Amino acid sequence: MGSSIFTGEIQLTNSKIMWRIIISGECSPYINMGIDYALWKAVKDKKSSPVLRFYLWNPPSVSLGYGQQADALVHMDFCKKNNIPVVQRPTGGSAIFHDKELTYSFCGHTDSYKDFYSPFSSYISICNALKSGIEKLGIDMKIRGFSEGKEPSMTKIPCFFLSSKYDLVIDNKKVIGSAQKRDKESFLQHGSILMEVRKNLWSGIFKDSRDKDFDKIAGIYDFVKRTIPIENLIENIIGGFKEIFDREFFINILTDEEEKNSHIFASTLFNNLL
Repeated sequence: MGSSIFTGEIQLTNSKIMWRIIISGECSPYINMGIDYALWKAVKDKKSSPVLRFYLWNPPSVSLGYGQQADALVHMDFCKKNNIPVVQRPTGGSAIFHDKELTYSFCGHTDSYKDFYSPFSSYISICNALKSGIEKLGIDMKIRGFSEGKEPSMTKIPCFFLSSKYDLVIDNKKVIGSAQKRDKESFLQHGSILMEVRKNLWSGIFKDSRDKDFDKIAGIYDFVKRTIPIENLIENIIGGFKEIFDREFFINILTDEEEKNSHIFASTLFNNLL
């Protein structure tokens, strides 16, 4: 795969633009959202090729869909007591507790791939890439393909207790939930890949998390009875993206401009809501 530094010049291999990979490790919720937003801006401004990013949350945090009200969905006192920050995402969808998971994000320009011109086709192509990568673990994963109820951002029910046609499911249990924000030229999509679910924390955080709802969700460890190093999971997913999009990727870091913008966005757009 190789490792190189992105300097603002688009890299080519076999006449195809190479796409970037950024592996951030653990970051605060504010920096995580700031980085995603900064990468989306870079892609939108055509200062970057499409970017696939992987990250973790430290401390475990709640993110709300754009426009959602924290008090309507989250027990704020419980979050304060347990040091669980609450942050607003730039994307739609409903509330998520980011805990035992791997989070991905993808930023693309609408002219960088044939399926990126519409929300539906871009969602499905990225879901297919995730599905291809996860199935390398020996798991049969499906795209749900239908929705139940209201648009997630318009409800008071947490994301993983809802059914969306873009969900990635195993045995009809939601394992990956994603959300997207886009304009006419570009989009940001990010989502949670659940490894395991700590039901006691989920129940304490969310106001609408009835016990029966936990039948709808699962983590990868419910189906794979072995430890999976995060590095191996990332490698499999990268393989899925290569397979579906027929592109080469290179491991990278943020440019100086992206780093600066991520901190600006973190402090101005993505403050702790507690």
